[in-house]
Amino acid sequence: MSYGNSVTEFFKNRAPLDAQRLAHELRIRQCLWQEAVIKDEVTSTNDVAQELIKDNISAGTFVVANFQTTGRGRQLRTWEAPKNSSIFVSIILKPNQERKLGWIPLMTGLALLNAISIETRKQVKLKWPNDLILVENKKNFKFAGILLEKHDEYVIAGVGINYNQSSSELPISDATSLKNILSQEISKEVILASFISEFATIWEEGKNAKDWPAPSLIRNYSDSCQTLGQQITAHIPGGKTVSGKALEISPEGELVLVTDKGILKLNSADIHLEH
Repeated sequence: MSYGNSVTEFFKNRAPLDAQRLAHELRIRQCLWQEAVIKDEVTSTNDVAQELIKDNISAGTFVVANFQTTGRGRQLRTWEAPKNSSIFVSIILKPNQERKLGWIPLMTGLALLNAISIETRKQVKLKWPNDLILVENKKNFKFAGILLEKHDEYVIAGVGINYNQSSSELPISDATSLKNILSQEISKEVILASFISEFATIWEEGKNAKDWPAPSLIRNYSDSCQTLGQQITAHIPGGKTVSGKALEISPEGELVLVTDKGILKLNSADIHLEH
């Protein structure tokens, strides 16, 4: 992809997150959550969130950092990125319907997808259960991931977004960053504020709802999920591998898979899409 010089120069700037700009962006969106804990360098934002939970911090508080020394993803994978090149945020949640925990990473992904669509008009896709991807020339390029961690009655939703890494700085060949996706200048503060605003709205609407996830949430996620309708290979915790066609997302957030042995519901797996 090749864009104008002004956009290229804009994304070369690796300034730290501007707390005042973030607060402004949250206010103008009338965001339901505005309690941010902003750090320059941390082991991981999920670690900081865990410590805040011990201090009885309010649910809806989110932790943001410019750099993580020991960032992590699912399956104990590391997340490495140059300083100020990524957006790292962890949201502290206190869900009241434990059987629906499987939907938290999905709604987190949907909120981020909505934010990017609103702010950039760029179409990206969700990959069940925890990735956001750009689909280009029948290839999937990951630019964001979600890590959920449970601590007593709290849940921490950690999100890492590749913001302005160059191709040589990305850890794997099928990764990308917003710098490589977008054709316009857009700040980290705008992306982050829009994401938090979208997430807070979805969460607060569903928190006390009798029927959650609402049919509209399932439909909206499904409409943007690249996994559905595809032949996939799923690597399940414990070393087992299964293949089949991804049919739908269940009310519990499971991926419903049609295999040669029948219907299988997955609540956690590494998914490989077969084109």
